[in-house]
Amino acid sequence: MENAIKILWTICVCLLLGIASGVGFVYSGLYDVSASTPDHPLVSWALHTLSDHSIDARLAGIVVPPALDTPANVAIGAQIFAANCMVCHGGPGLPPSNIAQGLNPAPPDLFKAGRQPWMEENFRFIKYGIKMTAMPAFGKTQTNEQIWQLATFLRQAPGLSHTDFMTQTGIPVLAPSVPRPIGG
Repeated sequence: MENAIKILWTICVCLLLGIASGVGFVYSGLYDVSASTPDHPLVSWALHTLSDHSIDARLAGIVVPPALDTPANVAIGAQIFAANCMVCHGGPGLPPSNIAQGLNPAPPDLFKAGRQPWMEENFRFIKYGIKMTAMPAFGKTQTNEQIWQLATFLRQAPGLSHTDFMTQTGIPVLAPSVPRPIGG
C-alpha cells in the first residue's frame, strides 16, 4: 500500500511539473510566432497531423451534389476564385502576390499538375477555413452552391494553362504591382 501511494504521488508531481513547464513556456515568449520564421519541424508535424485527422474526421457528412461538372458551374467557380482566392493561391504562370509571399504556411499550389483534389475536402476547406493558416471560412459570405461551384473549378484546375486560367477567370494579363506613394 505504501508503494502505491509513493507511485501515485510521483505521478501527480510529474503531471504538475509538466503542466507548470508548459504554462511557463507559453508565458516565456521563447517561441517565435512571426510569419516570416518557419515553424520548428516538430510543431509543423503536430499542426499538419492534427489538421489532417481533424478534416478526415469531418468529411463523412459531406455529400457531393450530382451533375456539378457543367461548363456553367466551372465558369462561375472560376469567377469566385478570381474574386476571393487568387490573391493568396495565385494562378498558373503568375508570380505570387505580396500577400501570398508573406503567408506561413504558404498557400498550396492548386494548379500543380498531378494534384487530385477531393470535392468533399475542398468544400470543407472553403466553407469552414483552416485555423492557424490564412485560409478563411467562406461559409458566411458564400452559399453552399457557390462553394460547390468553386470546388468544381478547383477539381479541374490541376495542370490548367496560364491562357486557359486567364480565359476562365476573365482576368486580363496582370501588370506587376507598382507601389503607390504614401498618402497618394
